[in-house]
Amino acid sequence: MSGITVVTKPADEPLGLTEVKDFLRLDDQVDDSFVRAFIIASREFAENYTGKALITRTVKFSIDGISEVDSGLWEGMKTGPYMTYYNDYIELPLAPAIAVSSIVYYDDADNQSTWPTTAYYADTVREPARIVLRDGQSFPTNLRKANGMEITYTAGYGSNPTDVPEAIRVAMLQYIVHMYEHRGDDEGKAVEFPPLIRSLLQPYKTMRYGDSPYMATYKSGIA
Repeated sequence: MSGITVVTKPADEPLGLTEVKDFLRLDDQVDDSFVRAFIIASREFAENYTGKALITRTVKFSIDGISEVDSGLWEGMKTGPYMTYYNDYIELPLAPAIAVSSIVYYDDADNQSTWPTTAYYADTVREPARIVLRDGQSFPTNLRKANGMEITYTAGYGSNPTDVPEAIRVAMLQYIVHMYEHRGDDEGKAVEFPPLIRSLLQPYKTMRYGDSPYMATYKSGIA
């Protein structure tokens, strides 16, 4: 995911080896290495599709600056100075966000400063979560051109596999079955995913302003 760096990796996977082997009806250790790889791949697929962190981890979100308010086109002439208005919040891309640890920013000389918590409110109730300016506060200025601000926060459903919604875990199992049954296939084209996988994951897709269910599917690469 763009701008996201994992600081602390998840301590576990949403699915265990024994659980997956039982689902695949495997009773030996011949394909254990494949199954372990499929578990990781299915988790990464589910996280990329939904925009969710399944098992809790700490991440760092780096941004270049604060986005401007989108203003529509107008007809005719306007007089007066041109003003640039900025949003009063920053959306956190990886959900569900639990807590914000720190926000730091850098100037062009790479000097680091910590943005005080009195200047913002971490709204983790809404999804996607937001860093919202408090009344009378403003965002840091004179940021360096790239990665001028870094937001470190924790995200995930929980630290245990059972904390992950069951529908997502079932989708992962179906994804693993699909990969296992088609392992080694090479016909010059991708094998289509079962529609059930999309149906199970779609309700957990993090929707953002301007997104639609169709566009969310299109962006994910699953037709």
